Amino acid sequence: MNQQVSKSANLSFDVYWLDFIRTCLRPLIRILVKQKVEFNSFQNLVRELFVEEAEKHIEKNAQNSRGKISSIAYQTGLDRREVSKILKQTFNQYEILEQNRSREGSILDHWRSHPPFCDDKNNPLPLKRSGSGMSFERLAQRFGKNISHGPVLDSLLKAGCVAIEDGLVVYKKKAYTPPIGVNKEKARIAGLSISRLINTINHNFSDSDNTNFQRNLYTIRVPEESRENFKQEVTEMIRDVYQEIITPRFDLIEEKYESVKSQAKNNPIGLGFFYFND
Repeated sequence: MNQQVSKSANLSFDVYWLDFIRTCLRPLIRILVKQKVEFNSFQNLVRELFVEEAEKHIEKNAQNSRGKISSIAYQTGLDRREVSKILKQTFNQYEILEQNRSREGSILDHWRSHPPFCDDKNNPLPLKRSGSGMSFERLAQRFGKNISHGPVLDSLLKAGCVAIEDGLVVYKKKAYTPPIGVNKEKARIAGLSISRLINTINHNFSDSDNTNFQRNLYTIRVPEESRENFKQEVTEMIRDVYQEIITPRFDLIEEKYESVKSQAKNNPIGLGFFYFND
């Protein structure tokens, strides 16, 4: 941290934001790594989001829209050419999928389209596992984004895209389907929860006179061996409070202000609850 502080004069922002980013993103990165979300896909998406949010910020705060590309470049630190490209691009779903094609999918595609790994009729040829010449290792080196062939082979075997027959890697099917990750509905709810919490934090940063409710209640007194029992009792407590006190009172407040006419136009507002264990 001392090294970061000593270099803070060379940054365009306060250095403590680096620790803020690290703290906020680490749990998210842990999820993405576990689900095999590739860094390049994440990086490209973040770059686009930086431009989108900078554009909104400038349109909201600037007196006029002249020099928008330069303003976004200044706000984000991105090159003007990158900003211009992002603002102009109109990807369709097929292009997005092509840009984010997995290394497994890339290897399978090239296996049936690039001699000497296929015959003149584009039939993938059986390959030895490793070594020079006609090997899966060589195929992965050329078309697998510089990733070791072992993990890729394991992944393709699990997906049923290849098989080992007589000591050779044999092509079985062209469509690689990633293993099922978390339940999609759980992922949707998690994304909304994270988004809502960060929106609350952003609001509280920006408006100190009209802050939204945001509290953390925690302890450092409970030893590891008692944490599971602690979790169960706290979960039961908050569930009871949530069902017997918070929800009925929330419903009464909602009834006081609700309007049938405007429901379709309204964004959700409310409270969020979760248990955490650092």
